[in-house]
Amino acid sequence: MKKGHLSKSPIFLCLTILACGKSNNGPSIPVSPKSTITVSANDSLLNYSVNLVYLQDVNTTHTTLISAQYPDTSTRKGSLGIRIIGDTTGRFSGDSLLVTYTDGKGNVFYNTKDNANFVQIDKFPKTYNGVVSGGFSFSVSGSAGTVRFSKGSIVAIYQK
Repeated sequence: MKKGHLSKSPIFLCLTILACGKSNNGPSIPVSPKSTITVSANDSLLNYSVNLVYLQDVNTTHTTLISAQYPDTSTRKGSLGIRIIGDTTGRFSGDSLLVTYTDGKGNVFYNTKDNANFVQIDKFPKTYNGVVSGGFSFSVSGSAGTVRFSKGSIVAIYQK
Protein backbone atom coordinates (compact mmCIF):
# COMPACT_ATOMS: atom_id res chain seq x y z
CA MET A 1 0.00 0.00 0.00
CA LYS A 2 1.34 3.35 -0.98
CA LYS A 3 1.27 6.07 1.65
CA GLY A 4 0.50 9.66 0.55
CA HIS A 5 1.48 12.79 2.26
CA LEU A 6 -0.72 13.75 5.23
CA SER A 7 -1.10 17.25 3.75
CA LYS A 8 -3.00 15.76 0.77
CA SER A 9 -5.56 14.04 2.98
CA PRO A 10 -9.14 15.47 2.77
CA ILE A 11 -9.47 15.24 6.55
CA PHE A 12 -6.23 17.15 7.07
CA LEU A 13 -7.40 19.82 4.60
CA CYS A 14 -10.72 20.29 6.45
CA LEU A 15 -8.99 20.57 9.82
CA THR A 16 -6.53 23.11 8.40
CA ILE A 17 -9.35 25.28 7.02
CA LEU A 18 -11.22 25.18 10.34
CA ALA A 19 -8.08 26.02 12.31
CA CYS A 20 -7.34 29.00 10.09
CA GLY A 21 -10.84 30.47 10.36
CA LYS A 22 -11.28 34.03 11.56
CA SER A 23 -11.72 34.44 15.30
CA ASN A 24 -14.54 36.60 16.64
CA ASN A 25 -12.88 37.02 20.01
CA GLY A 26 -11.07 40.26 19.14
CA PRO A 27 -11.80 43.58 20.80
CA SER A 28 -15.30 44.84 20.13
CA ILE A 29 -16.12 48.42 19.31
CA PRO A 30 -18.86 49.78 21.57
CA VAL A 31 -22.05 50.62 19.70
CA SER A 32 -23.62 53.97 20.54
CA PRO A 33 -27.26 53.66 21.54
CA LYS A 34 -29.75 54.97 19.00
CA SER A 35 -32.37 57.52 19.95
CA THR A 36 -35.67 58.57 18.43
CA ILE A 37 -38.70 60.54 19.42
CA THR A 38 -41.63 59.90 17.13
CA VAL A 39 -45.04 61.52 17.43
CA SER A 40 -48.14 62.37 15.45
CA ALA A 41 -48.54 66.18 15.48
CA ASN A 42 -51.94 67.12 14.08
CA ASP A 43 -51.70 65.65 10.55
CA SER A 44 -47.91 65.26 10.43
CA LEU A 45 -45.50 62.63 11.70
CA LEU A 46 -42.44 64.05 13.45
CA ASN A 47 -39.34 61.93 13.96
CA TYR A 48 -36.50 63.56 15.89
CA SER A 49 -33.22 61.67 15.79
CA VAL A 50 -31.07 63.71 18.22
CA ASN A 51 -32.61 63.10 21.64
CA LEU A 52 -30.78 63.66 24.89
CA VAL A 53 -31.79 63.60 28.56
CA TYR A 54 -30.26 65.95 31.14
CA LEU A 55 -30.77 66.38 34.87
CA GLN A 56 -30.95 70.07 35.75
CA ASP A 57 -31.75 72.13 38.81
CA VAL A 58 -33.99 75.06 37.95
CA ASN A 59 -33.75 77.42 40.91
CA THR A 60 -34.37 74.93 43.73
CA THR A 61 -36.38 72.40 41.68
CA HIS A 62 -34.74 69.19 40.47
CA THR A 63 -35.88 68.52 36.86
CA THR A 64 -35.28 66.27 33.87
CA LEU A 65 -35.02 67.78 30.39
CA ILE A 66 -35.72 65.62 27.35
CA SER A 67 -34.42 67.51 24.32
CA ALA A 68 -35.50 66.46 20.81
CA GLN A 69 -33.93 67.95 17.68
CA TYR A 70 -33.02 67.25 14.10
CA PRO A 71 -29.34 66.78 13.20
CA ASP A 72 -27.45 69.92 12.13
CA THR A 73 -27.19 68.46 8.63
CA SER A 74 -30.98 68.17 8.29
CA THR A 75 -33.02 70.60 6.23
CA ARG A 76 -35.86 70.15 8.74
CA LYS A 77 -36.14 72.73 11.49
CA GLY A 78 -37.82 72.78 14.87
CA SER A 79 -37.43 71.16 18.26
CA LEU A 80 -39.30 69.70 21.19
CA GLY A 81 -38.32 70.20 24.83
CA ILE A 82 -40.03 68.21 27.58
CA ARG A 83 -39.24 69.11 31.19
CA ILE A 84 -40.56 67.05 34.08
CA ILE A 85 -40.24 67.55 37.82
CA GLY A 86 -37.89 64.93 39.31
CA ASP A 87 -35.71 62.21 37.81
CA THR A 88 -37.57 58.93 38.01
CA THR A 89 -40.03 56.72 36.18
CA GLY A 90 -43.75 57.45 36.35
CA ARG A 91 -46.51 59.53 34.82
CA PHE A 92 -46.07 63.31 34.79
CA SER A 93 -48.87 65.80 34.11
CA GLY A 94 -50.31 69.12 35.25
CA ASP A 95 -47.79 71.24 37.18
CA SER A 96 -45.12 68.50 36.86
CA LEU A 97 -44.81 68.98 33.09
CA LEU A 98 -43.56 71.81 30.86
CA VAL A 99 -43.43 71.33 27.08
CA THR A 100 -41.89 73.76 24.60
CA TYR A 101 -42.36 73.07 20.89
CA THR A 102 -40.82 75.14 18.10
CA ASP A 103 -42.15 74.36 14.63
CA GLY A 104 -40.23 74.61 11.36
CA LYS A 105 -41.33 78.25 10.89
CA GLY A 106 -39.99 79.33 14.29
CA ASN A 107 -43.38 79.52 16.03
CA VAL A 108 -43.16 78.63 19.73
CA PHE A 109 -45.85 76.66 21.57
CA TYR A 110 -46.30 75.68 25.25
CA ASN A 111 -48.49 73.12 26.98
CA THR A 112 -51.25 73.98 29.42
CA LYS A 113 -51.36 72.57 32.94
CA ASP A 114 -54.22 70.25 31.90
CA ASN A 115 -53.97 66.80 33.52
CA ALA A 116 -54.91 65.21 30.16
CA ASN A 117 -51.42 66.21 28.97
CA PHE A 118 -48.90 63.63 30.15
CA VAL A 119 -45.46 62.09 29.78
CA GLN A 120 -44.94 58.50 30.91
CA ILE A 121 -41.34 57.51 31.68
CA ASP A 122 -40.99 53.71 31.76
CA LYS A 123 -37.22 53.30 31.92
CA PHE A 124 -34.73 55.77 33.42
CA PRO A 125 -31.20 54.44 33.98
CA LYS A 126 -28.97 57.13 35.39
CA THR A 127 -25.80 56.00 33.66
CA TYR A 128 -24.08 57.89 30.85
CA ASN A 129 -25.55 56.82 27.47
CA GLY A 130 -28.32 54.87 29.24
CA VAL A 131 -31.55 54.67 27.26
CA VAL A 132 -34.52 56.55 28.73
CA SER A 133 -37.84 55.40 27.27
CA GLY A 134 -41.53 56.15 27.54
CA GLY A 135 -44.44 57.80 25.80
CA PHE A 136 -46.49 61.00 25.76
CA SER A 137 -49.60 62.80 24.62
CA PHE A 138 -50.28 66.53 24.98
CA SER A 139 -51.46 69.70 23.30
CA VAL A 140 -49.42 72.86 22.94
CA SER A 141 -50.67 76.33 22.07
CA GLY A 142 -49.12 79.52 20.79
CA SER A 143 -49.88 82.53 18.62
CA ALA A 144 -49.91 80.25 15.54
CA GLY A 145 -52.64 78.00 17.02
CA THR A 146 -52.74 74.63 18.75
CA VAL A 147 -50.84 71.45 17.94
CA ARG A 148 -52.00 68.08 19.31
CA PHE A 149 -49.21 65.54 19.91
CA SER A 150 -50.49 61.97 20.21
CA LYS A 151 -49.02 58.49 20.43
CA GLY A 152 -45.56 59.86 21.13
CA SER A 153 -42.70 57.50 21.90
CA ILE A 154 -39.42 58.38 23.59
CA VAL A 155 -36.06 56.68 23.23
CA ALA A 156 -33.48 59.21 24.43
CA ILE A 157 -29.90 59.01 25.67
CA TYR A 158 -29.06 59.97 29.27
CA GLN A 159 -26.22 62.51 29.57
CA LYS A 160 -26.10 63.64 33.23
